[in-house]
Amino acid sequence: MMADSRTDLPPGTETKTYYVNTPSADLMTETGIGTQALFGQRFELIESKEGMSRGALLSIIPGIDRIDYIGFLPTSVLSKGNPNPSHLISAVTAGIFREADIKSKLLGSLPRNAAIIGEVEGDFLEVSQVGFIHKNHIREMTELPKRSYAAFAADMTNQPYIWGGTGYIGVDCSGLVQSALAATGADAPRDAGQQEKQLGRPVDFANRAAGDLLFWLGHVGIVVDGDQLLHANAHHMCVALEPVEEAVKRIGSVRTTKRL
Repeated sequence: MMADSRTDLPPGTETKTYYVNTPSADLMTETGIGTQALFGQRFELIESKEGMSRGALLSIIPGIDRIDYIGFLPTSVLSKGNPNPSHLISAVTAGIFREADIKSKLLGSLPRNAAIIGEVEGDFLEVSQVGFIHKNHIREMTELPKRSYAAFAADMTNQPYIWGGTGYIGVDCSGLVQSALAATGADAPRDAGQQEKQLGRPVDFANRAAGDLLFWLGHVGIVVDGDQLLHANAHHMCVALEPVEEAVKRIGSVRTTKRL
């Protein structure tokens, strides 16, 4: 199998471990944005030059060594960090407060699946050098939610379509799938083509059911109840819900149907 330059480092490549220290940062490749790195995501740095660092961005699930993308991040968004986060953001967006009070100044926000470290006291978790996040917007690393990945994906309905997006401002088609699966503790590749190859088992399109993934060339969507398709797409410019039949008329025949 040929190496994929987007995700495969040459054997023997030496790296140093860093972590993303900003809510989101665009990881750039030679051809444009590859993906958005999230707060706490691990980055294996190869080299730094003129304010940019080249390296491998690993899975958004801490502790998994699979590479999401190889590319460039601003050196300023990287720090040594801590390899053992205590919590993940579980809400689509979690507000960061200056104090442990919902009426205190809002300092910013973190996206779903951002990895954080802190201890809950009362209703808030204090993240060092970041601020306070309400306990209803986080989950412990060891706590797996009971909701389905499709339910987590539905939370993002109407979010803007952003090429390379993983949830901070918006998502693209494969970012939606990856983000929703990660919210349940399941790892997934970043690219739609990789997801088509690696996720689930093939089923006949005619036998599709809620929770199945439908793949076109370079595109993926999630079948939900009522034979609807939930997908981030440039036609609607958002995460949209539409009948599978309408999507097929516009995009073309489904290439692969996968069941997780």
